[in-house]
Amino acid sequence: MRKNILGINFLEPSIGGIKFHLINFRCKHRGIKPFWTIASRLIVILVFVISCGKSQKPAFKVTEEPSEKLIKQLGPTHYSIVLNDMTVAEENEKMVFKHKYHVLKNINDNITVDSLDWQPVNEKFFVKHENDLGMEIVSNHNDRLSRVAQPVGFGWAIGNDKYGSWEEEKTDSTKTTNNSNNNNRRVWRSHGPSMLMMYMLMRRPTYQRNYNSYQSAHASGRSYYGKENNTYTHGTRSSYQKTRRPSFYSRMKSNPSWKRFTSRNSRSSSRYNNGSKTRSRSGGFGK
Repeated sequence: MRKNILGINFLEPSIGGIKFHLINFRCKHRGIKPFWTIASRLIVILVFVISCGKSQKPAFKVTEEPSEKLIKQLGPTHYSIVLNDMTVAEENEKMVFKHKYHVLKNINDNITVDSLDWQPVNEKFFVKHENDLGMEIVSNHNDRLSRVAQPVGFGWAIGNDKYGSWEEEKTDSTKTTNNSNNNNRRVWRSHGPSMLMMYMLMRRPTYQRNYNSYQSAHASGRSYYGKENNTYTHGTRSSYQKTRRPSFYSRMKSNPSWKRFTSRNSRSSSRYNNGSKTRSRSGGFGK
């Protein structure tokens, strides 16, 4: 049997049922193909195979996301699961995607915060929440379970008279400004010292106009990341998180596994976008 591969005729005889290859350099066209042409094609194929092998390292899979296990364990408790950290590693020839969570539990209006250790998650789940650092990815309050990422407390504490009220922001009357939006803005104030207030104070003030925008987004099932001066105010891409967690971003940039994942994910997103003309949610933290 004769096969033609890369312009070379291969003879495939069989002896005792065992096939072996002999190269017949007599091509379809007259003469013999130059050696450098054949070698260059083989090199291109070899490089492609090697590069594919590196980029297609399989991802470690979990049978159930840790957040889903927590939902079952916590039951009717009022709680929020906050994405506190994430990373990518290569272990045992597999890409391992990991999350760290804070679990905020509200028991009789007393807030406790549990810090959990690293948990492996599936790649698809990791990509889904890559922009949600410092946000609730699960919330169960007032008999409502939500898996839509949102800023901490926006779905159950902010706007709830039990925990605080809207007040006019105090401004320095000695200072003048051309931006009228800086004056008399209504800001959320928590009532009394509490773990919730301390947790919220580690973030930033919440203005009523931003909260109204959150309500519109959440009502349509979309995550709210906020925008101020063309920058995000919540999540991984926010200037606040970049200022508060510089070690996270330096670790992300210096992590070779994360670089390979981001590069591969960006290429996949680009191919998808070029084919469908739609913008993908995935693609990295620089958006």
